[in-house]
Amino acid sequence: MAKLTEKKLIEQIKGLKIIKPRQEWASLLKSQILAKPAKTVSIMDVISSIFYQRQIAYAFATLLIMIVGVLGFAQYTVPGDALFPIKKIAEQSQANLTGQTTLNKEIANLSNRVNDLAQVAKDGRKESIPSVIVEIKANASELAKNLKDNPVQDPVAIKEIATTLKTLASVAGTDLSENQDVKDLYQAVVISQIADLEKATLTEEQKETLAGAKELYDAGKYSQALEELLAISN
Repeated sequence: MAKLTEKKLIEQIKGLKIIKPRQEWASLLKSQILAKPAKTVSIMDVISSIFYQRQIAYAFATLLIMIVGVLGFAQYTVPGDALFPIKKIAEQSQANLTGQTTLNKEIANLSNRVNDLAQVAKDGRKESIPSVIVEIKANASELAKNLKDNPVQDPVAIKEIATTLKTLASVAGTDLSENQDVKDLYQAVVISQIADLEKATLTEEQKETLAGAKELYDAGKYSQALEELLAISN
């Protein structure tokens, strides 16, 4: 190997000044130098984390118990009570989960409110009766409109409405048969019932009852006509 002279050695050392590192290597080295050292996890950190998670779990469990309790109380409420809106939300949620049709939802709403009316009347809660009646009128109006817009309906559904109206008529001291919303519903149900019975095979006695129901209907006595029709159906 050739011996380096002092002059050549100096020239080679000067040449090192112009050598530059690759950009990727420089960036990596810079990030490693500037990076913060990893924090050492102490036993206290672990304990604090577990305690915090338990606090969240206890809070969630408490909230869940409160929700269940509120729902439990809400199911015994009636229109006018503070928790009644929660009861209505629960009813609608259940109807949606079970895939009920709009008609079935409206029938269930009316039935629920009529049952509420029967309960408050039985318990002597006279102050609650007006609020329940407001709900019944609204439900009856929606249901009557649905039946008028869609006259061909499931006979079973119509029978269920008729039964609910019969229950409504039996609640003492709350005669709604002449209320226009309820009257419209009576009319729609009677029309459907007559149409259905006209296609059925009836005895002579039943035919006479049907004829009488038609006369009552023509006279605008829809609740009485429905009573006659229910007698035939039963």
